[in-house]
Amino acid sequence: MKQQLSALVLGIIIAGGASAQEAKNANAPQAPFSGVAPNATGGPDTFGYTFLDSAEATCPFQFVDITATGVEVASGDDDSSGPIALAGPAINFYGTVYSSLVATTNGAISTDLTDGGGDLSNDCPLPVTPSTSGGARIYPLHDDLETGSLLYQYFPACPRDNGYGTPEGCYVFQWNNANHFGDTTLFSFQTIIYATSFGIVFQQLPGNPELGSGSTTGIQNDGATDGLTYTCDSAGSIAANTAQCFIHPAFPQGSGAPPAVQIDLPVSSRLSMLLLALGAGLAGMWAFTRRRKNIS
Repeated sequence: MKQQLSALVLGIIIAGGASAQEAKNANAPQAPFSGVAPNATGGPDTFGYTFLDSAEATCPFQFVDITATGVEVASGDDDSSGPIALAGPAINFYGTVYSSLVATTNGAISTDLTDGGGDLSNDCPLPVTPSTSGGARIYPLHDDLETGSLLYQYFPACPRDNGYGTPEGCYVFQWNNANHFGDTTLFSFQTIIYATSFGIVFQQLPGNPELGSGSTTGIQNDGATDGLTYTCDSAGSIAANTAQCFIHPAFPQGSGAPPAVQIDLPVSSRLSMLLLALGAGLAGMWAFTRRRKNIS
């Protein structure tokens, strides 16, 4: 009886562990080419995001190569960076403020700070509840990938033009020398997230042998109730030297320079900031009063 119970417990543990990591199969057939083929423009989704690609003049391909300057945050197979504290302003993504992100070697960025990178099966079309972990997702090229080096860098003034005519900071995540699991052909791609206008840009370098036939490129919110797919599971949809731009509804293109960042913080955060400001003011008044007394 004890042996049977032990075997049952062991089976539960093994099953639980298997559910945390998707099964890998390099010989699995490619997804049929019946996914979402790209258009030059698309959206809006429910929140208001729209996209355009480098077939449009306002979404040029301008790769920001951080191979020599970026910090390596992950590498290998089914791995993640762990939480990356954004070095500049917090970003607004689907109406929620985020100051930290996680990047995975499987071509995804997540707001779930516990994401270990095990989500290896691309979802098509978005929104879809992720196979593992959660959070809002940014998918420059989500697939079962092995990444030679996943790099991160913050620029106070982004080297890539934001399209608004005024400089702003940006966060660059770059997947260097990646390959699809079971294939050895190497290629690179990146995500740029602007720190003021909250625009998101994906940029694809040459070499990707699948060209989008078994991957997903798009975005979705936390909870997977809203999302916008540029393309997924569609042959020839991700070409070399192209860009895909996702525009935050607060800063539509053609609206001029993005204004100073105005972020709707949760009530609790606004109250905390108000109390902090009040405390700082009282401390300043107290210090001023003491100086007056000392002078007297």
